[in-house]
Amino acid sequence: MTSFFQARVGAYLLRAENHTDPRIRGRYYENLLAYLLESVPGCQIERNSLNNYGTEEVDLTVANYRFPDGLPMLPELFIIECKNWSVPVDSTVLGYFVNVVVDRGCTLGVLAAANGITGRQEHRDRAYAIGTSALVRGIRILVITSDDMAGLTCPQDFISLLQSRNLKLTANGTIFLG
Repeated sequence: MTSFFQARVGAYLLRAENHTDPRIRGRYYENLLAYLLESVPGCQIERNSLNNYGTEEVDLTVANYRFPDGLPMLPELFIIECKNWSVPVDSTVLGYFVNVVVDRGCTLGVLAAANGITGRQEHRDRAYAIGTSALVRGIRILVITSDDMAGLTCPQDFISLLQSRNLKLTANGTIFLG
């Protein structure tokens, strides 16, 4: 039996995949991530924050009050970038996102890339190098995909996904690309 949570995640993903307007596809993807975070105890979000110069927009800014049944292992503030592209993002997007995380004074960023980061080995190598360099500077980048989110059945699954990616980041010394 499908839970309400699972059905809602599936509906967001379906809308995000099938809409013809890329901006609306992106909005559905952001809505999915907002729903997931709002289902985690102790998380509060702010959406689509533009810096004072108009040069950087953050899709989701998360205040994490670190409730024991929420995300106690993650920092109190972090940002999420949503990329609902029909193709994997390249390493340039990852590098830009690392800079946005730094510019916002955060130590954690979550890149929700619908189709992951490019499979071309050249870009994967660059992505690993960017992830390693960020980690050495104290910046943690977690990458999650639509496939990751499609398997979620309850908020605890989302919490476990983020915990697992955070652990793999430390264990591997670079971002986890699957």
